[in-house]
Amino acid sequence: MNGINDASRKPGLLFLSLSDGSDTRINKEIATLARVFTIDFVGVAVGEPHPFVARHTRKMEVVPGRRRSVYTLVRLAWRVGRLLAANRYDSVHVVNENLYLALWPLLLGQRVVLDVFDSMFLKTTLAAWQKRVGARFCYALPAKIIVTDEERAALMPVYIQKKLVILPNYPFRYTGPVGSRDPQSIWIMYAGSLENCRGTSFLQALLAICEDVRVVMAGWIKEDDEPTLALSRHPHVEWLGIQPQQKIIEQATRCDFILCHYEPKSINNVYASPNKIYDAIQAGTAVIINPEVRVAAFVREHGLGVVLDAYEPKDLVAVAQSLREFKSSYRPDPELAGKFLWESVESRLLTAHAIAAN
Repeated sequence: MNGINDASRKPGLLFLSLSDGSDTRINKEIATLARVFTIDFVGVAVGEPHPFVARHTRKMEVVPGRRRSVYTLVRLAWRVGRLLAANRYDSVHVVNENLYLALWPLLLGQRVVLDVFDSMFLKTTLAAWQKRVGARFCYALPAKIIVTDEERAALMPVYIQKKLVILPNYPFRYTGPVGSRDPQSIWIMYAGSLENCRGTSFLQALLAICEDVRVVMAGWIKEDDEPTLALSRHPHVEWLGIQPQQKIIEQATRCDFILCHYEPKSINNVYASPNKIYDAIQAGTAVIINPEVRVAAFVREHGLGVVLDAYEPKDLVAVAQSLREFKSSYRPDPELAGKFLWESVESRLLTAHAIAAN
């Protein structure tokens, strides 16, 4: 068995995800952890992988395949088992409960930090007693459990509150180029996980009635999501593909709004903690958000953008007019840009792993 810390004079960390590492939060976490740990990354790529985190890792292994495929999970588990057998890791970082539950037999005896981006227990249709049993089993082993904000922490079981680490979805400070804005059009950045229930339907309807609306799209589209694929080919849409977070912020500096649109069909969506709001603060760009999402209150309090009247607005003509008016009057607050930064909270991630490795 190799002692990673003997070879590199750093402790070793195994980072496990069902993505290929292109997720913006994973990018930030690995960049921070790499200052202290030698990192091996194992993930899944649907299509061509995007090795954004490769420069921060000793080893990056990506399994091609569908994330919900049993065959993909078996191959992922084989790679994880092989690495665990060959190396002594001081800490193991696992993104989301579903991956942890799939791999837990391999993680027995390991020091685990569970990172909950989107809790499966807030999305699943299981009965309440099944959720309780599943959560108690899932949360027993990890030394620390990371959540994105205080409201998410309040939704977690009482018996794990002492294990929780709140690590907000803030971006690194942006110091890159700033684009120029088009005074004649309304430019909207649509980024992240792109789905019908996360903005596609809203933008399709808005584009259908507004000649002055333009959209910049960047992120992940499911291969069977025909409406979103069609939107990416719309003549008033610029499709950028998958981009790192700093590139998204750069593109957002030339846009008037970043879209934060979540269908309120689950507790997980209502309690969404979108990094897009904090990206917008760094870019000096306003946001569009629906009121059912609890973080809309934060947007309204700080005057950060347009809060729609509902997930499905009653009057899109009125919405378009409110966007034009807000575009002309919005002035970003530089104090906020200096407040909501990854640099101000990343030590919590390091502390979580330091405690887990003690």
